[in-house]
Amino acid sequence: MGNALRLGQDWHVLILAAVCGISIGALALVFIGTMNWLLRQLGQFASQGTTQLWIAIAMPFAGAAITVIVFRIFPSSFKGHGVSRVMLAVHRQKSVLPLSLAPRQWIGSTATISSGGSAGPEGPIVAIGSAIGSTFASWLELDAGRRTTLLGCGAAAGLSAVFGAPLAGVFFVLEVILRDFTARTFTPIVIASVTAAATAQTILKSPDPIFGIALIHIDQNPMLLAQTPQYALLGLITGICAAGFAVGMKSAHRAFNLLRIPPLVKPLIGAALLVACGVAWTLLHQQQLPMTTITTNARELPPFYGNGYQLIESLLSEPIGTETSALVLFGSLALLMILKAIATAFTLGSGGAGGLFAPGLVIGAILGAAYSALTVLVPALPDISPTHGVLVGMGAFVAAGAHAPLAGAFLVYELTHSYAILLPLLLAAVIATVAARLVYPNSIYTAELAAFNIRLSSVADHSILRSTLIRDLSLLPSVPVLVSDSAELLIDIGERKSVHDFPVVDSDGRYHGFVCGSDVRSALVYRDALRLLTVAELERTDFAPLESDDTLDTALQRFSRHETQALPVIDAQTRKPIGLISRSQIMAVYNSAVGVQ
Repeated sequence: MGNALRLGQDWHVLILAAVCGISIGALALVFIGTMNWLLRQLGQFASQGTTQLWIAIAMPFAGAAITVIVFRIFPSSFKGHGVSRVMLAVHRQKSVLPLSLAPRQWIGSTATISSGGSAGPEGPIVAIGSAIGSTFASWLELDAGRRTTLLGCGAAAGLSAVFGAPLAGVFFVLEVILRDFTARTFTPIVIASVTAAATAQTILKSPDPIFGIALIHIDQNPMLLAQTPQYALLGLITGICAAGFAVGMKSAHRAFNLLRIPPLVKPLIGAALLVACGVAWTLLHQQQLPMTTITTNARELPPFYGNGYQLIESLLSEPIGTETSALVLFGSLALLMILKAIATAFTLGSGGAGGLFAPGLVIGAILGAAYSALTVLVPALPDISPTHGVLVGMGAFVAAGAHAPLAGAFLVYELTHSYAILLPLLLAAVIATVAARLVYPNSIYTAELAAFNIRLSSVADHSILRSTLIRDLSLLPSVPVLVSDSAELLIDIGERKSVHDFPVVDSDGRYHGFVCGSDVRSALVYRDALRLLTVAELERTDFAPLESDDTLDTALQRFSRHETQALPVIDAQTRKPIGLISRSQIMAVYNSAVGVQ
């Protein structure tokens, strides 16, 4: 079986993946169940009426204080959050994550979200699952490659169990965290994701997600070709907004990072800013202004507090009605979307615990509902179903924010189990992702890392080298030499033409070997003996020459085998040297393509 799946001797990783899926699936139930219970208790207390304003003030401070204590007990050198921390470990630290990350994320995110902090539990459960998978691999003394696979299994299992969405869990890990779609990685992660979802559904005896939006009934009308422009436009708008959100989160991280105060005090400042927004909303609410009452009632906490999933459920059932009510709804949603983004920036930018997944879903839902209201207000825009608008907005925003179109689309598809929504979801998710990349190259996760001057390579970065041919570059000039030539001739040519690496040819001019500049410089130590040396004694025949149709990633692999600054390029037909390619040329192409100055 291992050979059939191209796993070689890694067949046992499949068993470990299933173990990860079952254990982390059960663990996710405990994590989310605890948080759900706290949210229900606080919600009931807040609904008693007169205490609402005081709860809106006290809760975020209490949660921030608990988070600070937890961070003091379980310190971390990295200032970012769950998914970003996992990405850093995968790409910079050989997938090594400390087990202490699990209680840090568990307790800290529970305190932050339950007390009204604008964050989500999905990022923490991804970090918890990743830490367990990484630690599991370390205990078994597996190598870095297998440790990365088990880390990905833990991350996919956590997300899959929370949403009951195994496909979304798989694609999120492959697109965002690992950026690796090989069979060696794909197969174990699928097994872990599926077993985690099955474990959660077996314990709950229900296919509904343990945290998030319950399955809803939506119309099953097929998507028509005439409807593609309206979903494409929604995807474009969503992508631009998602890029703006990523920029805002990066700016918030940098702003709090510049504050010359102890890091453990910063979450309290973030809580104070969140409270200021909550108090302003509550006071406006008590005056019963239309834009504050259309989505919430008078006995609820500000809707931008917490994970926001109740707000999504209300948006899915909110009728738009006449142009007058649509105008009020549009204004309310525009304000709410801005406040949700600001609240998330205050909560997570200041160092609070939690993830960006849920805020992305909420902002996308608000944006989709606002777009539906806009189609009622603007006759030139074809009407779009409010339910479809909310769902497509959710999937497109997550896709654009994470630069993961498949994960965003399949998440909402698995929540609804409706094939009718899949086509507009995929269209909007892809367009939103492209638009977000054009506006701002970083995702919400890599933007957080960039705020701390950490840059990770991406799949697109590697594809640049795979898609660029050597023929696309201007080759450096080469001076072929014969095997029988004197080594002194190489010194003379180097001084006259500033050429230090030489392809060696036979009597017919065909490639025979290569003389590196480093070997010539070494021979200079015995300059008096140079006249006695020939090219044959300096020549290396283990240098495989490159051809014009080879790609730059092939050239980079050849450079990794040899300590040289240039490699020969030959004509594929005649086998004659046509020039040299240098390491610096490859790096210049790469840096230019990814925007590095």
